[in-house]
Amino acid sequence: MPTLTSLLQLKATHIPDGQTFDFDLEPDCVLKLGRTPQNNIVVNWDRTVSREHATLEVNRGMVTIRCLASATNSIIYRGQPVREAVVAPGESFVIGVTQFDVRGSSPEAVEAMIQDLQNSSANQPAEPDLDETSVEEYSYGSRELSAADFGNTSAQMEILAKLPKLISDAQDDNALAEMLAEMLLEAIPQAVAVAAAQYDVAAIRAANKSADASSSGAEAPQKPVRPTLMRVRTRDEYSGRFTPSRRLVSRALMSGDCSVHVWGGEQQAAGCTMSDDLNWAFCVPIQGTSSQGWCLYVSGEGGANGSIMITADDLKGDLRFTQLLAQFLGSIRQVRRLQEHATQLSSFFSPKVVENLTSGSGVDILTPSERDITVLFCDVRGFSRKSEQCQGNLLHLLSCVREALSVMTQGILKHDGAIADFQGDAALGFWGWPSELEEGAVPACLAALTIQAEFANAVAHSGLLDGFSVGIGVAHGRAIAGQIGTAHQAKIGVFGTVVNQGSRLEGMTRQFGVSVCLDEASAEFARRQLPSYQARVRRLARIRPKGMDTAITVSELVAGDSTPGAISNETIAIFEAALDNVISGHWDIALEALNSIPDDGPKAFLLKQMSRFDNTPPADWDGAFSMTEK
Repeated sequence: MPTLTSLLQLKATHIPDGQTFDFDLEPDCVLKLGRTPQNNIVVNWDRTVSREHATLEVNRGMVTIRCLASATNSIIYRGQPVREAVVAPGESFVIGVTQFDVRGSSPEAVEAMIQDLQNSSANQPAEPDLDETSVEEYSYGSRELSAADFGNTSAQMEILAKLPKLISDAQDDNALAEMLAEMLLEAIPQAVAVAAAQYDVAAIRAANKSADASSSGAEAPQKPVRPTLMRVRTRDEYSGRFTPSRRLVSRALMSGDCSVHVWGGEQQAAGCTMSDDLNWAFCVPIQGTSSQGWCLYVSGEGGANGSIMITADDLKGDLRFTQLLAQFLGSIRQVRRLQEHATQLSSFFSPKVVENLTSGSGVDILTPSERDITVLFCDVRGFSRKSEQCQGNLLHLLSCVREALSVMTQGILKHDGAIADFQGDAALGFWGWPSELEEGAVPACLAALTIQAEFANAVAHSGLLDGFSVGIGVAHGRAIAGQIGTAHQAKIGVFGTVVNQGSRLEGMTRQFGVSVCLDEASAEFARRQLPSYQARVRRLARIRPKGMDTAITVSELVAGDSTPGAISNETIAIFEAALDNVISGHWDIALEALNSIPDDGPKAFLLKQMSRFDNTPPADWDGAFSMTEK
């Protein structure tokens, strides 16, 4: 029966002497190119081609070629050295001193071949699915294999001892798969061909569902699922074509157990496997979220009509070793993934938050949930002037902004906060997720003081913060925190009115002429839990923000009374007494008190607001000033 495997060909030309060689490019399998005989495409005339140089895959009429880790020379494609390329019919690539031309059959030849296929299918009965009916099939779980003896104990244990270093040396998944295939071939003497592969589990599940529906006449079956990554190793003397059984792989990945197929020579000849001259195979899934879809596949010779009889029991020892290798690999990859994840998270979360995120079920923790949250909104002041000064040196301006954001980030992370977002030269941090904090808004207040102190000490930052100041708003309330976004793009963040409140409070720092503004809840936490030598709170005013009907009390977070140059406790007390008189409508008393303390931003704010009404409370005075700007 004719096939479509010859629709694409690879013409290899040895450039120095012009000698040419032709190879068929078969679809739905991975072909290896290199100098040694076990490759599908043997380039033994070119010493600049590595022993095992590259893999080729045909998909949708295109050829994807990828260099293996062992390849010394890159692929020259369109005049550029690359490690991977997708080559169309009519194009070429060069390795060493050999040019490879991808050639497609003429449209007439393709049409004739398709017609032959259709005629053959119509005139011949369908071949029985021997994978379904003839192969002896077994599945083993960990408990069943635990009693089996290893096949080659000393050698296999030595190989396992090398595994952690080999994994750490593998630069990517391609190199890892290649290394695993090499290890398996070394560890299992009776194996002829092995593969380490990764499949799309969702695609396999969908294909199985479609096949089940097709068997009942519901719909046409889907195209078999191809591996997203596969590296193969075979014995030097093996000259057949090896492709893992999709059915065996599917059974192992879907069940999570080790799956075995054993068949006789006659069954193999009838076509129950795509691997020539091989009579048994087993597939072991690699467990763990970081290795989803990964499996190890081993196949060898020995059947009912051969000189060696292989049974499933004979394979148990090597199967147990392969399973142990898979378990080690899954665990090491999981730890490695968590380490990488923690490194990435450390840019946005403190070590304590990272520990909470990685110690439990990340999926459950990341699920958005409503809880008490404190937000800190921090914005750089003086950016416009700095950008004007740095018109001719934008890189220096970028360094200044980066340093400012770094100070904000370090202050938030130092006090176990999380970074939700950067907005230009502003940062949004939050607390209360993923675990609740009994201190409430206190850590956010301490972070605000840390950031304020760093900006005040601009000299320590090599002048990068020179000319910058900072405004910080801290608010506490109910919000939703966790993974927020769309199905296509998401981030860890916080959502709710408290975020808007923090932003408004940051904006109010300009109007009051202070660095840090707090809402009522945050101010109460600070008063109750922070000692006066560390920080103090000064009520600033009752205001009704622009666009809002509800009045709020805004307070200032002040440095501790032991800080040089800090406002005195006596001045705070006089100011707050004056504020009480402003709220109650006794503005004459308030004015007298305010005039007795040093000038500063909050004092100027109250005097300005009262002067708008000629220092006399309006008839409808309710104790709050309505703001006309944000």
